[in-house]
Amino acid sequence: MNLIRLSPQLLEPYNALPFDVYDARGRLLLAAGRGIDGATRAHLQRWDLYADAAQSRVWRERVALARWRARQGRHATPGESAPAAARVEPPRLSLAQEWTMLAMALESALREPLPDGAWVREAQAVRLRARHVAAQASDASLCHLIYTAGLHTNLYSCHQALRRLLVAGGCARVLGWSEAQVASLECAALTMNVALRQLQDMLTQRDTGLSAGLRQQVVQNPREGARLLAAAGVADPVWLGAVLLHREAPRTAQPLAALAPAQQAAWLLRRVDMLCAKLSRRGRRAPLNGLQAMREACLGPEGQSDEIGAALLQTLGLYPPGSFVRLASGETALVLARGRRACAPLAGAFADADGLPLPAPRLRDTAQPEFAVEGASDPARVLVRPNHEKLLALLR
Repeated sequence: MNLIRLSPQLLEPYNALPFDVYDARGRLLLAAGRGIDGATRAHLQRWDLYADAAQSRVWRERVALARWRARQGRHATPGESAPAAARVEPPRLSLAQEWTMLAMALESALREPLPDGAWVREAQAVRLRARHVAAQASDASLCHLIYTAGLHTNLYSCHQALRRLLVAGGCARVLGWSEAQVASLECAALTMNVALRQLQDMLTQRDTGLSAGLRQQVVQNPREGARLLAAAGVADPVWLGAVLLHREAPRTAQPLAALAPAQQAAWLLRRVDMLCAKLSRRGRRAPLNGLQAMREACLGPEGQSDEIGAALLQTLGLYPPGSFVRLASGETALVLARGRRACAPLAGAFADADGLPLPAPRLRDTAQPEFAVEGASDPARVLVRPNHEKLLALLR
């Protein structure tokens, strides 16, 4: 980590920062995404502040540009009563940067699950920010998180938690759950692997089996996670119950309405977690294609589609955003957004029938017969890796 000096004056206009702040010895003073209230700002002013050069680069560049523009505006209107620099806007992050920063903020929150409860409050702040980002670009957020799941395993546990939050929250709303129950479910989605985060990140880098000791740690994860949450002050029975019960597989199909709210949340969380794992790279194991992952995830305990499967299908479609498809035109495309029908999403074509890159990506409505989806493409067989941010720009 390459730490560089950060002026405390740069913190004044902002309520939160998209990167960690350290002291001169590299000790964490402020986690990325954590709110900066008056007391926090006063505490930070007592230290020499540092930030990782790479993590803060985009923010620093945009702050410099905003301050330069503010100075230009001030000089152009010398009679202004308040200096323009006092109203500097926080630098705008791209969608990819937003989700990267959220994963880093969640990793920082879950790093030390102490009984003081600070980590729980930080995780809840991540949930609120994630909901805000997703509300601005729901399909694009799903596309980004699912596409990148097949590319890398960086901060695997926290990226998976964010995927679970979006998918589980979407399913819960389709099912008509109350906002209070949705909030409990989303909190559980973010924190259910708090006791397993470091081990999960390690295991995704290798393809060997689990030792008896590691297997026991995995088995104990739900109970230990619920214990850590309770010790930190969480008393929400749906949140705690979903974390405690999420690994229990139902033996028979039952209507969700017949279950207690915590059990409903646990069953939904289990299925969403399985789907997200199928769509993700782990070690040398490539992810499943989107269609195969959806077909497996939509089946209930008796091998038939059920309420959760129907909710998953309505939330993601048959071909989830972020997955690859082959079109009737011969083109290879990335699914960008859900369409009017589950089998007819909006897609961004990036390679022709010969597998060669197109001069420029093209938006395709697969409800049109000439661009209909002919099938899903396995990520490992897609030779051209598109710039998915450029593809997402087609939606705008």
